[in-house]
Amino acid sequence: MSNFFLNHYLKHTLRHEITELYASVAIKNFAFSMITIFEPIYLYSLYGSLAIVFMYYAAAYTIYFFTAPLGAKAAAKYGFEHCIFYSIPFGIMYFLTLSQLTNFPWLAFVAILFMVIYKTLFWPSYHTDFAHYGASGYRGRELSVLSLILTVATILGPIVGGVILVNFGFQVLFVAVSAISLISAIPLFATREQFGPHFFSYRDSFKRLLKPYGHYRRKDSIAYIGFGEEVISVIGWPIFIFLIIEKYDLMGILVSVVAVTIAVISLYVGKLSDILKKRERKKLVTSGTMIYIIAWFLRPFSANWLGVLLVDIMSKGSKTTINYPLFTFIYSAGKNHKGFLKYNMFYEMSLSAGKALAAWGVVLIAIIWEYYGNFDFWVAAFTFAGLWSLLYLFKFYKS
Repeated sequence: MSNFFLNHYLKHTLRHEITELYASVAIKNFAFSMITIFEPIYLYSLYGSLAIVFMYYAAAYTIYFFTAPLGAKAAAKYGFEHCIFYSIPFGIMYFLTLSQLTNFPWLAFVAILFMVIYKTLFWPSYHTDFAHYGASGYRGRELSVLSLILTVATILGPIVGGVILVNFGFQVLFVAVSAISLISAIPLFATREQFGPHFFSYRDSFKRLLKPYGHYRRKDSIAYIGFGEEVISVIGWPIFIFLIIEKYDLMGILVSVVAVTIAVISLYVGKLSDILKKRERKKLVTSGTMIYIIAWFLRPFSANWLGVLLVDIMSKGSKTTINYPLFTFIYSAGKNHKGFLKYNMFYEMSLSAGKALAAWGVVLIAIIWEYYGNFDFWVAAFTFAGLWSLLYLFKFYKS
């Protein structure tokens, strides 16, 4: 991506900490995009139960809710880039463990452990690094540039992943993803991280969430819990698509086509997030949420690849109008609330609680469906996700 485009669009020069983060995450996302859409399908093929698949992720997010503040403590002690670096081996071990589930199904418990450790080290540091070193007033545009870079880096990921699956199977794909993930560590230390260790309280993280005070508002926490619907999108939607298309390579192509479309939309929405006033941001998030909910209701009626493509574009396009204004606020909030790490942990714990609760909700739906089967699971699950998305509107609720 040319410096001319960056300077013209961003209106400022990126700090080297942000460019290093861009490069590292781009490489990692290329690797992860090779497997992300296929991972829940892999688990479903192994266990043959939607309830078990969702239970797998529900357990992971439940544990992560309690370990996330430990990741923040590590970030406060060792630095953001160092913790992102430390997370990479656990991400690799996660995929290598998944590759052995066909022979040792009990390793699912070990895989969950590696997943949780990876998330604990990566996400608090990732969000805080972006918030701390990002430019105030340009966060929406920086987010949209990150989205575009990730799209360019990962455009071939799902296609490559699908081709590897068709020709070599899941085991080879997991090894390939692990190898490329290792390379993502290189950009993190292109320059020395300027960091001063400080204390972070594990207990206070729960206080801010369970008994919000001051700038840590309950309505914001409820809005962030709304991100719980993503667990249904990331897990249920790929399985649904596969049951319709039944071709890994075609799935990879569809995901890549959608990604290109959304990248273009993201640039426009990212710029809007910086220049719109609060009332206008509210309208953007509200209208986006309504369209997003409609897309959820339409998902179970996608009968072929074209229907999947159109609904996915509608869904992900409207989701950008929710994500960018919210993340622009989240990444800016720490400056006003005396601590980027504290506020990002407030967000991350709300999100993990939302994903755990939403996943357990779908587990219940799946169990009832698998035992009684007198209703359409996908209609019920996607309707549940659509209704859960209403929580995003709490961000602008006048308490």
